[in-house]
Amino acid sequence: MNNLQIGQLIRSLRKENNLSMSDFAQKLDISQASISRIESGIQEANYALLSEICEQVGLTLSSFFLLLENKVDTTIKIPQDKSLQSENIDDELFNIIKNLSEEQKKGLYVLLLPYIR
Repeated sequence: MNNLQIGQLIRSLRKENNLSMSDFAQKLDISQASISRIESGIQEANYALLSEICEQVGLTLSSFFLLLENKVDTTIKIPQDKSLQSENIDDELFNIIKNLSEEQKKGLYVLLLPYIR
């Protein structure tokens, strides 16, 4: 992963949230030029800024890095022919989880942990 990949993801997330570069910079309390350099991969975003960016677009840092590694599909696809019965959901989740890599399982665990406590 490099600055350009991080910047491209930030740009994509900003646009998905219908934020102009100017609006996004204002929310992050940085200059528009800084956002431009970060999105272009010229400037590195530090941990604190990445954390604030994630907060503004509704992600955790874990989710951000999983997206960066292209291990998470951001769209939810529910087949039209399946009803959302709890037994179907359990089976579907089991099938999805058993096909994940160990790293993906760890990421899912971290993502779900706040909801199971």
